[in-house]
Amino acid sequence: MIKLIATDMDGTLLNEAGQLPDGFIDLLNRLLQKNICFVIASGRSYYDLKDFFKEATPYLDFICDNGAFVVSRHHQRQMSLLEKKAIDDILLQCESITHIKVILSGPNGMYATPCENEFEEILAHYFSNIEVVSNLQDIHDPIHRICICDLNHPLQNSYPILSNRFGSHFKVTLSGDIWLDITNLEVNKGNALSKIQSLLHINQDETMVFGDYYNDIEMLKVAKYSFVMANANEDMFSHGNYIAKSHNENGVCEAINEFIFKSKLK
Repeated sequence: MIKLIATDMDGTLLNEAGQLPDGFIDLLNRLLQKNICFVIASGRSYYDLKDFFKEATPYLDFICDNGAFVVSRHHQRQMSLLEKKAIDDILLQCESITHIKVILSGPNGMYATPCENEFEEILAHYFSNIEVVSNLQDIHDPIHRICICDLNHPLQNSYPILSNRFGSHFKVTLSGDIWLDITNLEVNKGNALSKIQSLLHINQDETMVFGDYYNDIEMLKVAKYSFVMANANEDMFSHGNYIAKSHNENGVCEAINEFIFKSKLK
């Protein structure tokens, strides 16, 4: 019996236009009636997720910033904060990398320096509450994630540099085609989901998870019913036990309907 469902957002629950699938709110209500916990697990910040889901927010749990910030209905908010010296060292290294934009995430908001035209539309699409500051090193808000938008694609540009320099002490994660995150080493969606499972006394056999990208791998590992989206990179398929239809075919909702409401659990 499934008691918990967790899903990534971009490339998984949302279609390529960034929209929720038709019938999602109705499906969520049906799941809540069965006392099934629904978790949104995303690289996005809590403030953006809260704005996105609006009136549905009180009925959801959130794994935000790829696991660095967890907001649950069942326990206090949890954060894994980065040390100030580490942030300054990473920011200094980022100054030498071309075509990137650095965004810092804290419990009170997100921060970036004034935006060049090429980044403006992208950041506006993903972040609704960025505070523009003159110097990222002067921020007093504690920081739990360094997010990097890399228009030269992080796999070829920023990731090799930052992973080689900081990868032994921090989690350097590819979280999208143009996104890279740096958090404390223990931070990932899987560890965050495991904490929620433990608090609710829910085991892996009672958990269903959906993901499409490398930052979802740890989360897929802590669920028996782990679904990789059909639109994922081919090397992702080995990390799940099932394949769901693509995000443009309402794959998450279809799999939930088939496995929960049509009793196709094995």
